[in-house]
Amino acid sequence: MGEGRSYRKEFDSKSCTVKSLEGGTFLTLIHKGPYESIGRSYEKILFYLNSKGYKAKLPVREVYLKGPGMIFKGNPKNYLTEIQIQIAVPMST
Repeated sequence: MGEGRSYRKEFDSKSCTVKSLEGGTFLTLIHKGPYESIGRSYEKILFYLNSKGYKAKLPVREVYLKGPGMIFKGNPKNYLTEIQIQIAVPMST
């Protein structure tokens, strides 16, 4: 994770969502842009995960929503990838 970086001003926590998906409960974030810049989105989702006290379960999943086509590469700035990190949800008492 990016040591020494602060996301308070630039990170919109609304971009992270907790979803019930097949296999469990996941924290998700949609990355928009080329795959080479996805590390920044991972830093953001991990920052959010830690700020909420969630515990991550591996493996992490990536769902490619929009990327290069079979014939045309398309514009990498418009690629969409959903990052899904399974989280351990505390049991209610």
